[in-house]
Amino acid sequence: MTDTLHEEAARYALLRRVAPTLRHHMAGEFQPLGMMAALLERRVQKNEIIGVQEQCAGLGQMSRQAAEHCMDLMNWVAPRGPSTLALEAGLAQCVHLLATSLRFRGFALSHDSGDVQAQIDGPALRSVLPAALLYLSDSSPGPAELRLQATELQAQPGARQVQVRITLTPIERPPEPDQTPDYRPLQWADVRALARAESVQLLQQPDGIVLHFAVAA
Repeated sequence: MTDTLHEEAARYALLRRVAPTLRHHMAGEFQPLGMMAALLERRVQKNEIIGVQEQCAGLGQMSRQAAEHCMDLMNWVAPRGPSTLALEAGLAQCVHLLATSLRFRGFALSHDSGDVQAQIDGPALRSVLPAALLYLSDSSPGPAELRLQATELQAQPGARQVQVRITLTPIERPPEPDQTPDYRPLQWADVRALARAESVQLLQQPDGIVLHFAVAA
């Protein structure tokens, strides 16, 4: 398989793995809107006019926020707009996206960005980091803690890099009844293909994976 075909296969596998949690987050954005609309409908039916205008304005604001959040979630699939992303925001988004689904499979996910203030390539982070996390969870023999820790490196004069270390630590906990992924397990070759496509340096270690992202100028 050529590098391009392997990259496309890896991207498709990653998309299939994150699609259920993206769908879950999108549906969650609209649940409050349905509740607010049902409340307004009952008040109108009862001719309770006082406060309806304010609630309508609130409903409009909530709908705009939901649309913005859904557009941001779609950036995981088809990036649009600025390509750079603050490291802290990117790590937090990744943890928020995957934490629930990983918890159902017996994995605890946390992150620590320290004092690193850096802008990195958003599509690179949103593809390689989730792939690495899913690979580690898929290949783990049992429940474990996945921890992300970021530090800034000075690779060369004028060339800044950020290191994100993923550490997998087994924990004493009964395994979940069903740890079967929604799609095929991700392989190390998938992570390498995505890292190569996004110019992310990758190092596999006995207790996890180390990723190096270039800092945007």
